[in-house]
Amino acid sequence: MKLVKGYLGPDLQLEGSLSSKDSIRIDGSYVGSITSKHTVIVGALGKVKGQIVAPVIRVDGMVEGDLNATKLVEIMGNAKVKGNIITPLGRLEMKIGSEFVGKFIKKSTV
Repeated sequence: MKLVKGYLGPDLQLEGSLSSKDSIRIDGSYVGSITSKHTVIVGALGKVKGQIVAPVIRVDGMVEGDLNATKLVEIMGNAKVKGNIITPLGRLEMKIGSEFVGKFIKKSTV
């Protein structure tokens, strides 16, 4: 995994539109859209309200919004996701204990 270059710590709260060419990790509270050319990680303490778009998305915290990945969406055991998951067929991993309310939408690989 590529090193995380963008980090939002647990004591921070931000609102807006976040875009990065590198990986991003959210352990604080964020409201708005997040876009990365690599990986977006929402840690166990992270809370995101908004859409996340990246090749790889890993969630262990809370997300209220759509997840749109071209390679993989991984929902860890502590995760609570309310929104649609858009990713290619076979590219969604959900761990026991996670919660997901929404639709799975198969993304075209063409």
